[in-house]
Amino acid sequence: MGAEQNIIVAFEFGSSAVCGIAGYKKSDGTLKILDIEIEKTAEGVRRGVIYNIDVTTTAIANIVSRMNKKLEMRVKRAYVGLGGQSLHTVGNTITRNLETTVKITTELMDNLNDNNIATEYPDSKIYDVIPQEFLVGHHSVTNAVGIQTDKIEANYLNVVARDILDENIKQCMQKAGLEIVDTFISPIALADSLLADNDKRSGCALVDFGAGTTTVSLYTNNILRHMTVLPLGGNNITTDIVNSKQVYTEEAEALKRKYGVAYIAAETDKPQQIPVSNNRTIDENDLQNIIGARQEEIIVNVWQQIKDSSEKLLGGIVTTGGAAQIRDMTEAIKHFTGFDRVKAAKSLIISAEVSSGIDTPQDTNIDTLIALLMHGTENCVSENPSVTAASFPEQEPEKAPIQEVVIPEAPEEEQSQKPTLAKKIRKAGLWLRNMLNEQSEEEED
Repeated sequence: MGAEQNIIVAFEFGSSAVCGIAGYKKSDGTLKILDIEIEKTAEGVRRGVIYNIDVTTTAIANIVSRMNKKLEMRVKRAYVGLGGQSLHTVGNTITRNLETTVKITTELMDNLNDNNIATEYPDSKIYDVIPQEFLVGHHSVTNAVGIQTDKIEANYLNVVARDILDENIKQCMQKAGLEIVDTFISPIALADSLLADNDKRSGCALVDFGAGTTTVSLYTNNILRHMTVLPLGGNNITTDIVNSKQVYTEEAEALKRKYGVAYIAAETDKPQQIPVSNNRTIDENDLQNIIGARQEEIIVNVWQQIKDSSEKLLGGIVTTGGAAQIRDMTEAIKHFTGFDRVKAAKSLIISAEVSSGIDTPQDTNIDTLIALLMHGTENCVSENPSVTAASFPEQEPEKAPIQEVVIPEAPEEEQSQKPTLAKKIRKAGLWLRNMLNEQSEEEED
């Protein structure tokens, strides 16, 4: 299998879990998914940022261990998606006044880009650069090379996040024995895999409603114009239910999924009483009010990122993510924003086939994970079926204590003769054999 195509492995660090995927690209351009592994790490990863190096390292290693067994190969390297609440974009302009009218060259454009990359941000750094339009004279163009001018204004959109975003990931991957092939900006990879060119060209806002964060990405004329990650998500709704109704987190999550509605026009005249733990019930209207209040807050914050560009979004708002699966999400967005062009993302642009026997997680949206896999190109495994465990096995088996056999020293007369090592070994073996024979005779008696 590995000799015929590259097996690609990718990792995503979500709101409270580490996710891994393995697969390859078929000759027809579709994806074949060989394995999907998810390790819940509430103490290791929070809102896409690694907080506990050791816990996250163990989670990565556990995923690799299971992948090794299922693939019957050894995972040695992987692609990584970068996300998290500190990720956002910042516009930057570099202006160059030229002494005379000259033709813009590739070297000049590279120099402008280098000046942009050198821009410093407190406690943060640039992870990617999205070139915008270039103002040459009085004309705005996307490609300035070859144009004659005495002044150029270059506009860039820098993708910025905290320094520790990738530093902690590198530490964890290295400790787990993995090499990072390359890193991708997760929201950009998702948009490339989820949005058609027509959506980006006509203008749209991709809103990824996640468990711990909500990511907003704006596109016009096929170019990313703005991106931000809000520290609000589906987990906030679950926490509200826990605190208001004094139920367990797992129970609150189940109530949200089964009964939750993003928006209700009016309360039910005869609400049902929903049974919960400890022989109690919850009023249906009370539950919907709790969910609706938090849902409104999330949507209003999303709209603050979109409203100034809403007239340019002919493709409307496109929703995705696990927290977007709640009923009537589209109606809720329309109601709280007054914006009518809202639709749920249908499917990824590229089709993906899941191998038989691979369980697709029902409580986790894997579109971003598949998008990362699609962007990978290089082989990440070695053909070594004998290797079935990572550097950090899921459970270290107990080892029996080693019993030391003490061989008595030879008499002083024999020591003085300085026998060879081979003679010493033979004498020790003879002594041990005689001792075992004597024990055997005693047992027979």
